[in-house]
Amino acid sequence: MGKRNIFYDYRSNVDIVLPSCKRLYKRLGDYDTLAEYTICAMLDFEKYCDTTIPFSDYVSNKAMEHGVNLRGGVTFGNYKGVLIKSFLVNSHAILSDFIKHYRDDIRNLFTRDFTIKGDDKISELDRLLASLKELKIEPSFPRWLLPAMDYYRNVRNSVAHNQRDKNSCEKAFEKIDISALNADYGIFKDKAPHHVDAINMDDFYFYSACIKHVANFLVMALKDRVDWSRIGETHTDLDPQNIKKGTRTEKLVNSIFSQYNHRGTKSEVRKVMDEVIARKKRLK
Repeated sequence: MGKRNIFYDYRSNVDIVLPSCKRLYKRLGDYDTLAEYTICAMLDFEKYCDTTIPFSDYVSNKAMEHGVNLRGGVTFGNYKGVLIKSFLVNSHAILSDFIKHYRDDIRNLFTRDFTIKGDDKISELDRLLASLKELKIEPSFPRWLLPAMDYYRNVRNSVAHNQRDKNSCEKAFEKIDISALNADYGIFKDKAPHHVDAINMDDFYFYSACIKHVANFLVMALKDRVDWSRIGETHTDLDPQNIKKGTRTEKLVNSIFSQYNHRGTKSEVRKVMDEVIARKKRLK
């Protein structure tokens, strides 16, 4: 396992910040820490066990001591693959959560009518990309990234859905351009990805990095696309029905701009304020 910080060599190359990305980075960071703690705890548990008794008895004794219903010959070696794949299941759930919040960012910045296509034949990420294309928002991903994402989606499905045929995982793995990956992202060369039967912690790190890469490219696709002067029409926090009585409109507008790391011009702030004020009048 490599040093943790070398695995997150990603750059967004754009000034805009999305609330959905902030949430994603926080959740992935928290879960990375929990996964690493789990691995360390298991390794220490085996390293410092009482060797005067059979390991299965030691496990049972410790389980009773801590009030855990665990018996038998459980070892890290026997369950390592299943454990790490379970980490991927949770990472996938965090990705799904990000997609929903990114959808909300698009609604706030572009159009309240934005929805994600409901096509069960393709992945949730592919549905998002198809929906963005209708707004002429088309992220330019490196050619290895989406196949890598689809591979880990298949690995996740093989765990979460009754051990689906691993052939689908192998077919997805073969679509990853490893040469392009190594050229773009050399810190994972000879570390990940692995075939489904050889998944290890480097795959967990790599999948987390891939999710962050996807998020970054989705942000880059918005560069110079947002008309900040019009978010008074779309942003839910600027809906007069959601604004608390006594709130200063100018302060609210600047606060929302700052959420996206955008410093609004006087003209942008004025136009947004005028739209909010006009909407308030229409409600009366």
